[in-house]
Amino acid sequence: MIYFDNASTTKIYPEVAEFICKYSQNNFFNPSAIYHQGTEVFKDLKNSKQELLKLLGTVKHKLIYTSGATEANNFALRCFIKKNKKILISAGEHSSVFETAKILSENYNVEFIKLNSDGLVDINDLTNKLTDDVGLVSVIHVSNETGAINDLAQISKLIKEKCPNALFHSDGVQAFGKTPINLSHMGIDIYTISSHKIHGPKGVGAVIFRNDLLPKPLIFGGGQENGLRSGTENSANILGFVMSAKKMISNLETNINHIETLRTALFDNLKDLEFNFNGHNTQRIPNIVSLNFNNVKGEVLVSMLENEDICVSTGSSCNSKHSGNRVLMQMGKTKTQEEGNIRISFCEENTLDEVKKFVEILKTCVNKIKGLNIWKK
Repeated sequence: MIYFDNASTTKIYPEVAEFICKYSQNNFFNPSAIYHQGTEVFKDLKNSKQELLKLLGTVKHKLIYTSGATEANNFALRCFIKKNKKILISAGEHSSVFETAKILSENYNVEFIKLNSDGLVDINDLTNKLTDDVGLVSVIHVSNETGAINDLAQISKLIKEKCPNALFHSDGVQAFGKTPINLSHMGIDIYTISSHKIHGPKGVGAVIFRNDLLPKPLIFGGGQENGLRSGTENSANILGFVMSAKKMISNLETNINHIETLRTALFDNLKDLEFNFNGHNTQRIPNIVSLNFNNVKGEVLVSMLENEDICVSTGSSCNSKHSGNRVLMQMGKTKTQEEGNIRISFCEENTLDEVKKFVEILKTCVNKIKGLNIWKK
């Protein structure tokens, strides 16, 4: 199988899976227990937070673990929201932010920031919407649809100049482990990350927020995670998450260079096919490639590739139950371009041979679809 859907999820590192299995068997104790075995697990969790914060380049933030990025993003919006304050959300957000913002709009003033045609946030529109009553701004770090990287340092500086008391949140799920991150230098108040996007286990995420902030609790119960997110921690998977993060960050430069090579090979081999590229040419991560072919429906193409044992997607898996592509629409793409979109996403374990074989099969599928004239049916 050729797996090019790593923006959706990644294969867990074998050594991480092995660690989780052993830790679950040998250190299964409840970290809230007061006997020695429980307190040792608690210490492991506490130390893991410091390791993760170090990987994110900050001593000015603290961290709580969640069940994943969706919960983390819900926490970021729901628990830091300020009464009678406006919320600004970029139109390019992941559905876990976008749908939460829609629900919050029933009781709060929520405005959406426009996107440019390259998938980046429209800075002029953001500037115009940064009024005195803004309490929270959320801008995704790396687009899960196109791979475009928003300049968070620039955006943070703008927010702090115009709205000094507003909080700045960024969904860093597609950025963490894929591009250098230093939360202290970037001026981010709240940041959210996920384990299964970086070869860690599913069901683990984290919210990182400034030391002086006092969020409201998200889940009530036994008072775990400093009383902010009650529930017995998934200790083994949390430690597996940190283990995978350390491996990703330690190999970051090598991984970026390798995946850039794959991306270049992809485009070199696609030269004789007519297609449209979605996203920014340079301000992006190499992992994600979004494109469409004229007169070819994305869903049909993805299905044909699956029959050839190749996995790509039409976009974010979290939007698979909804028609169209909200982010591409906000970028000004036509309905035909939206419906024809496919997303190819690499990881460091993919190879040049896989890219060459993929393009060869892709060309056959595209030409076959055009020959069948499926688009007009």
